[in-house]
Amino acid sequence: MKKQQLLIILGPTASGKSSLGIELAKEFDGEIISADSRTIFREMRIGTAKPERDAPSPITELPDSKPVKRSIMDLFSSKPYLVEEIPHYGFDLVNPDEDFTAADFKAFAVNVINDIVSRGKLPIIVGGTGLYISALVDNLQFTDAPPNEEWRQAQEEISTVKLYERLQKFDRAGAEEIDSQNRRRVLRALEIVETTGRKLSDQQTKGEEKFDSLMIGVDRSREELYERIELRVDEMVAHGLVDEVRALRAKYGADVNAMTGIGYRQIGQFLDGYLKLRDTIDLIKRDTRRYAKRQLTWFRRDNRIVWLRPEEVAERVRNWIDG
Repeated sequence: MKKQQLLIILGPTASGKSSLGIELAKEFDGEIISADSRTIFREMRIGTAKPERDAPSPITELPDSKPVKRSIMDLFSSKPYLVEEIPHYGFDLVNPDEDFTAADFKAFAVNVINDIVSRGKLPIIVGGTGLYISALVDNLQFTDAPPNEEWRQAQEEISTVKLYERLQKFDRAGAEEIDSQNRRRVLRALEIVETTGRKLSDQQTKGEEKFDSLMIGVDRSREELYERIELRVDEMVAHGLVDEVRALRAKYGADVNAMTGIGYRQIGQFLDGYLKLRDTIDLIKRDTRRYAKRQLTWFRRDNRIVWLRPEEVAERVRNWIDG
């Protein structure tokens, strides 16, 4: 039986994945699923570079109420965003103080893919979160170690830097997948290693591949990518990133996982008086460049990815579809 085709457009932040995905969706009658671990959060628009939507938020709300994720199944009934008349899925799935795992993403995305296919459309995954993409392409089976509260309490006074150094010692490959300043993720990875003796990779086993996947990486020179990062950060600040972070901190506090993301964390330091705005902007640019390098390190390990300039992609996709 022929496997369902799944197009994946991936690459580092600011490489132009979103606009390319829209162009391909228009040309090949597709719909888009975002594979991004930040755009899943509601109320985080500017700092996550969500595209402007054509329609109001699809999340059903009662008057004067806050959307609440009750279970992963609640996400399956969400209507898509329309961006340039192309349906997008995977935005605004949970609140900034809620968790959303790669296993959650896989369950959500597989359900949406089946729906897209049932209507005769091409499912297109667009994003830069490597584990989300691998969860689909490699049909990862996740086994989760239960939290160890006694171990966690013993780490409360230890800095995130020291925790990350310990993680690098025992699981360097796993550490590369994690933002070294994201305390929650660093703590969880180290917890798995030290309480079970198993690395992060041991928690994820590959299953039978379910899709005929074409993975295309958006190829940019380092100079071009860094110029795009500089411009994006400047635009975020000009469009109100400081106000967005201020409002989120007032509503959810400064310590929720979502606020550890690049841009949100640094603006938080500015709001707390530790940095001047100019220095904050420079720090966001530096950390975004470093994040892009980590993304490329992850993706370059996968020789199934075809790296193309944006103008070369449509022809490659056409040949793949015609097969």
